[in-house]
Amino acid sequence: MLQTPKAEKEKKKEKLPEVKKSVADIIPIIDQTNSGLFQLKDDGGFFGIWQLQSTDINAMHDQEAGRNIYTLAKTYQGDKDPFKIISLNLPVSTKKQQQYLEKKIREANNALSLRFLRKKLKELQYLEWGRTNREYFLFLYGPTVLAVKERKDQFMRDIQLAVPLLPVSDEKQINLLYKLYNQNAKLGNKQ
Repeated sequence: MLQTPKAEKEKKKEKLPEVKKSVADIIPIIDQTNSGLFQLKDDGGFFGIWQLQSTDINAMHDQEAGRNIYTLAKTYQGDKDPFKIISLNLPVSTKKQQQYLEKKIREANNALSLRFLRKKLKELQYLEWGRTNREYFLFLYGPTVLAVKERKDQFMRDIQLAVPLLPVSDEKQINLLYKLYNQNAKLGNKQ
């Protein structure tokens, strides 16, 4: 059965995908709760973000490294609920150190110490400009706020000795989500 060109055009018009009107229609996050968790759109679930304090297993004694690896493997395999571990290279922040050195430079009255302080300040500025830290973040998901908090407590009990969980400030959580939804964006002092 042959279709006329007009019928083909009408068929193509019907199949156009719906265009999202705003970024809020695309991102699955509704809001941040008072407890610091994020609420999701579709299933109404929640998730929280915590930082994993990394350790260098190459610098550990073999038994200690083995115990840490076993602890993490057991925890990851034993958890049936969804979670994500995300690693990001984030810029080094030396603002506090730079502010302190700038204060000392203003107060300096010795030419030798002034030269030393300026050299240290330039080193910190270079570190901030050219270096990044690899940081690891744990995203825990659950159907309710209580479920996410219970999972976090369970993770802390299970892996605290191997990899401590650290809280993440609200500002840093927002910046992380911004980075994850805007892959080409640069965080921190490199903007």
